[in-house]
Amino acid sequence: MSGEERRKEYEKRLQEADGFPTARISGSGKVHIQGVGTISISGSGQVSQDEIRISGSGKLPGGLKVKSLRCSGSVSVDGDIEAEDMSFSGSASIYGNVIARMLSAAGSFSAHGMTKANTIEAAGSCKFYKGIEAEDTLRVAGSLRVPTDVKAKKLVELRGIFDVDGKIVTDRFEARLIRSSKPDSQVLGGIQAINVNIRKKGIGGSWILNLPFFRRLLREGRLYTTNIIAEDRVYLENVFCDNVQGRDVTIGEGCTIRGKVSYSEAISVHPTAKLSLAPQKTAKTGERER
Repeated sequence: MSGEERRKEYEKRLQEADGFPTARISGSGKVHIQGVGTISISGSGQVSQDEIRISGSGKLPGGLKVKSLRCSGSVSVDGDIEAEDMSFSGSASIYGNVIARMLSAAGSFSAHGMTKANTIEAAGSCKFYKGIEAEDTLRVAGSLRVPTDVKAKKLVELRGIFDVDGKIVTDRFEARLIRSSKPDSQVLGGIQAINVNIRKKGIGGSWILNLPFFRRLLREGRLYTTNIIAEDRVYLENVFCDNVQGRDVTIGEGCTIRGKVSYSEAISVHPTAKLSLAPQKTAKTGERER
C-alpha cells in the first residue's frame, strides 16, 4: 500500500471514531491502527485521535494524520506524516513527506521527503532531502543541509553553517555566518529576495575563545553562492559570489564578487572587498521568483 493509500485509509478510520484506538503507555507497548500500521513506544506515550505524544523512543507508520505530534527522545516515521503542530526534541527521522502548520525540531532532524509547513523552526542538525516550502517563516540555528530548493514566503533566517544545492527564494533573507573549524556555507542556486542581509559573527562568549590560538582554530564564516538578486536592499559580509543586484547595495568586509554588481539607487563598497568590475547603476533591479 502506497503512502497516499495509507493516508486515505487512515482518514477513513478517523471518521469511524469507535474504531480509533486510544492508549497510554508506560514502559513499552504497541498500538495498532487498522489499515495504517503499528505505533511502537519504549518509555512513555499517549495515542489518541487528536494527539500522539512520545517520551523515550518510538516508531510510527507512515500515513498518520493527527492534530498534534510531540516527540522527545528518538523517533522514526516510516512514511508520510501530517499534523497541525509537530514538535521533535532529540533525534527524529521521517522517511516520507512532512506536512504541518508549525514544525519545530531541536537536536537531529531529517526528512527524506518534501517538507511543507506554515512555520519551521529548528536548532541543531537538520537535513531536508526533497526541499522546503514554508508559507511564512523558516528559522534554523546550527547546521542545515538541503539538496534542492528552499522557499519561504516571508522570511528565511539561518544562523550557523548551511549547505543548499538549489536556490533560496523568500521576501527577507537573513544569515549570520559563525566562526568554526569548517566555516564555509553555500547556496549553489543563488538567493532571490526583496531584502538580503548576510553578516559574519564574531567569537564572543567566553574570554578564552578570544585567545590567539582559538581565533586561528575557529575561522570566520564564509558564504559561497552564484547570484544574489534583491528587489530592495542588499548587505553582504564574507560573501563570495558571481553577481549582485539590488536597489541599495552594500558590499561589506571580506567579500569577493566575480561578476557584476548592479544597483539602482545607492552603492557602498568596503575597502577590503574585491570586485572584478566597477559597480553599474541600472534603471531597475531584478525581481525574485514568485
